[in-house]
Amino acid sequence: MSFKQRVPICVVLLVACCAPGDKNTSASTSSTTGMTGGSDTGTQGASISTTAAATSSAATTDSTSATATATTATTDSTSATATSTATTGPTSGDASSTGGACSKQTEPCNAGQQCCDGLTCCAGVPVPRGEEFCSDNCPISDRNAKTDLRPVDAGEVLRRVVALDITTWRYKHDGDEVRHLGPMAQDFKAAFGLWNTDRMIFPLDAAGVSLAAIQGLHRRLVAAEAENDELRARLDRLERRLAALSPAQP
Repeated sequence: MSFKQRVPICVVLLVACCAPGDKNTSASTSSTTGMTGGSDTGTQGASISTTAAATSSAATTDSTSATATATTATTDSTSATATSTATTGPTSGDASSTGGACSKQTEPCNAGQQCCDGLTCCAGVPVPRGEEFCSDNCPISDRNAKTDLRPVDAGEVLRRVVALDITTWRYKHDGDEVRHLGPMAQDFKAAFGLWNTDRMIFPLDAAGVSLAAIQGLHRRLVAAEAENDELRARLDRLERRLAALSPAQP
């Protein structure tokens, strides 16, 4: 049998052995077709297919990178928002924490209230803890912050304190169970002429008046003790003289 007669028989056997739709058949047919089209055509097709696959992979990678970048940007935006909120959020003592209002002259700032412009929250000695207040003239005891010092007549201060009307009372907004003790600010201002208002007793002034009155009282006590010692000495002398003048008992 010649070579030309053998070729059709081989083709028939190949077709008979491979079922329609078989992957191997499709691959073989594709390979045969590619080879039939020439080596250049097959090479070009393979190159185009490879290039398309690489382009698709690069596009997928770019899409993944873009998604990751967007996610990072979203995370950064969330972090920035959280940071901004933490930075600008309400804090104790600002207007937002007090309903937008500020404490005026002599009003309290003991719970973190914000003082109005030009005022300072007076805190620390001699202001008692829990009684801090807003003022443009906080009590500062530093000698270097003071000027125009004048002597005080402690006895006169004591006399005015003794004459001061001191009662117990409650603020109108207090409950019935709340009581305070002290003079009225108007009376205190009239008696001592201190500070620039008669609606509040400045804590430092009240402390100063009390200390001056104590000094005045101490001086009176020392003077009374000295006078008492002198009277006792005179009494002793008189008793000794009387004892010398009395006749001796039998």
